[in-house]
Amino acid sequence: MIFQTLAHYTLYIAVASAVLSIICLILAIVAVSGNRRMKRRLQQWKDISTTADLEEVFASTKQAVASIRHQVMETEQALQQLEDEMKRKVSTPQIQRYNAFAEVGSDLSYSVALLDEEGDGVVLTSIYGRDDSVTYGKPVNKGDSNYLLTTEEKAVIKASLRKGNHPYEVKSMS
Repeated sequence: MIFQTLAHYTLYIAVASAVLSIICLILAIVAVSGNRRMKRRLQQWKDISTTADLEEVFASTKQAVASIRHQVMETEQALQQLEDEMKRKVSTPQIQRYNAFAEVGSDLSYSVALLDEEGDGVVLTSIYGRDDSVTYGKPVNKGDSNYLLTTEEKAVIKASLRKGNHPYEVKSMS
């Protein structure tokens, strides 16, 4: 009697079994794919260090970070030293040509200011005349000199200071 009743529903039972089998197949495929993803993630963790011990991975990472911090600190110190040295190098050379004597026809005389970022350096001047030519230099300290500066020397020092954004002004008067 039970088999006779089931005989009427055989088609429905077969369809339900097929649908259930397909659902189980899909679930199995999803599980296998999830397992593969987990294996890939585990392999990535294992690639970080030869051991799977997370404490060792943490310790080696901490040591690497400390090493990098030390390198960054050394690099910052070296950079600061270079910046300090650059302040002492000639940064804004300026030249001004002029006619020192009315009887000489061209601007053959000149003054050159060679100053660093502190306004220290030298101003070189060459005076050209028909009979002779004289070249001399004057030390410059913070945009000023202990020697008497000519108008042209003051102008070239001022131009050098202005170009380099120095905080000093030419003070020496002729």
